[in-house]
Amino acid sequence: MSSSEQPPPQPPSAINRNPTTGSSTGSSNSGSSNSKKSNDLTVGIIGGMGPQATVSFLQLLISLTHELTSARTDQDHVKYILVNDPTIPNRQSALLSSSPSSLSTTGLHISSACSLLPPSVDFCICICNTAHAFSSYFTDPLSLHLTPFLSLITVTSKRVIELSEETTKVAILAATGCVKSRLYQNELGRLGGRAPYILPDSLQETAMLSINQTKAGEIDEACRTLGPLLRFLREEEEVEMVVLGCTEFPVIVESLGEDVPEGIRFVDSTMVMAEMTVKLCKGLIKLEDVME
Repeated sequence: MSSSEQPPPQPPSAINRNPTTGSSTGSSNSGSSNSKKSNDLTVGIIGGMGPQATVSFLQLLISLTHELTSARTDQDHVKYILVNDPTIPNRQSALLSSSPSSLSTTGLHISSACSLLPPSVDFCICICNTAHAFSSYFTDPLSLHLTPFLSLITVTSKRVIELSEETTKVAILAATGCVKSRLYQNELGRLGGRAPYILPDSLQETAMLSINQTKAGEIDEACRTLGPLLRFLREEEEVEMVVLGCTEFPVIVESLGEDVPEGIRFVDSTMVMAEMTVKLCKGLIKLEDVME
């Protein structure tokens, strides 16, 4: 492993994760628990990284529930428990610093957010690609209850392989911490996919700038930053598919509208996870069929 590639951080030998019910509860189900259908599942969501991306994900849950289940009442929608914690330390800074204390602090904060999910949730997800470098903190075996953790990286990588051919040139558009941790490179390789195109450092800086502009609410500026990068990928590198491996990128791409270069397809990690979540929660697929 080169010095620029960071191994995933690991939790310490003992972590105090006492589940409580003090989390923020978001649900489009306003009925009583008796109205829950027998095959419906409840999902725990770790959000806030960033806040706008989390809101976009929740909106997708509503629209996809209508699309996939023909929902007509409140009780037809997905029940979720949301822990929206924007105070989780910067994942990029922790991963790129390689500081054990920074890695541990960030991981423990993620673990603390997970501890707010009650035992009643059937599975949990995290709406942040880079946070999956700390995946061991989502699945700490010392926690008082073990909730299955569904990886955003895994479900997105599987979709990439489903939609691409052996000759399809796929680029990873992700935050620097995600790229340096090789989250998508390793998962695509594990699943038998083709090695993806990784942005050179100068273009990676441009991608990060667009992410930070989105987090700052500067969407127009983010569009002006990312648009030329997408055109370069399509016209100069002949990239055919781009993985939106940061939950800020779909916000930018949607705002770009017709300015998105022709001939480029996106695999939106936020959309893929939202679709999978609706299907699981509404019993369209079984949890045991997607967990590894």
